[in-house]
Amino acid sequence: MTQNAPLILAADIGGTNTRVALLDGTALRSDTVKRYANETSSGLEDILRDYLASQDVRTPDAVSLALAGPIDGDAGRLTNLDWAITTNGASLASGGAMGVLLNDLQAQGHALPFLAQSSFKTIQNAPQRSDAPCLVIGLGTGLNVAPVHRQAARTYVPAAEAGHINFAPQDAELVALGADLRERLGHVAAEDILSGRGLERAYRHCAGQDLPAVEVMALCAKGDSTAQRAIALVVRTLGHFAGDLALIHLPRGGIYLVGGVARALVPYFESSGFAECFAAKGRFSGFMSQFSIHVLEDDYAALIGAASYAQECLSAR
Repeated sequence: MTQNAPLILAADIGGTNTRVALLDGTALRSDTVKRYANETSSGLEDILRDYLASQDVRTPDAVSLALAGPIDGDAGRLTNLDWAITTNGASLASGGAMGVLLNDLQAQGHALPFLAQSSFKTIQNAPQRSDAPCLVIGLGTGLNVAPVHRQAARTYVPAAEAGHINFAPQDAELVALGADLRERLGHVAAEDILSGRGLERAYRHCAGQDLPAVEVMALCAKGDSTAQRAIALVVRTLGHFAGDLALIHLPRGGIYLVGGVARALVPYFESSGFAECFAAKGRFSGFMSQFSIHVLEDDYAALIGAASYAQECLSAR
């Protein structure tokens, strides 16, 4: 236990599972991590009550919720579950602890200052400044971005919905993919390609048939040329997207790719030209080498970030 650190109950609430843990400040008690299947639970408050009943601890100082969905003040919602998630409900379920709520990608941003170097796989190495902005790009079921600004002992991570900006193809093959998707979807957003569904759409464009993303990745691993071509379209799109955002935010503290799709794509970055697409900025191509790029591999980062945010909120009271 970290001396004098607040006891924080953190929950990482995804569309399928909810993970709950206790932390002393930002120090995770790894033996307290527990996973709940959302489909077998009646709601978050019951999960929190059940969890605390299984732990021999005092009432937490704060309960912090990292939610995979949009946040509106002290309430949030998941896209595929009819759960009412509020800070007040979480507080009541945890014995009166202070309740706070943030988006799960924001939580990943809050975690960055507290993660070990072993939590990251480096894609592009460059000097990093601890006082400079960072950028988190999340690829999973959907796509979003979280700029991270560190100010003294506080971290500011503004919300965004960057997955819904227009897809901007930069070569003939990507233009053809965009035209195909526009025919089927109407508006084509970056998330329509940089997500699990995007892998499926890229494969359909290349093969003319539908296949689940996990099967596309399996074919790619076996050397299937059509699947590899589809994956390359997604990887190149990610390179251009990340490069554009780097110029907007100047994240000299590092760019961090998170999420299951991001981790699945990493083995194909080199063969698909990720670095070349990231740097493809004309006379600014050399400028792009100053940004380090990492893939976050710590499954508990959202819990740590949620606790960090709660600790800051407690200190501000």
